Amino acid sequence: MLREIIEIDEALCDGCGQCVPACHEGALQIIDQKARLISDLMCDGLGACLGHCPTWSNDSGKA
Repeated sequence: MLREIIEIDEALCDGCGQCVPACHEGALQIIDQKARLISDLMCDGLGACLGHCPTWSNDSGKA
């Protein structure tokens, strides 16, 4: 069964961190000046972080 998770385009991510507090599951962190999904098991795929990204580097994908 496939489920939605967030994918981050590292080429577009400027490391601003606005997505991190928007993620209520704590699945995102800034590591090496880029937003990273630290656990796909923590991501609920609802995309609360998507609207907070000024560079649109976050996207919804399937896992």
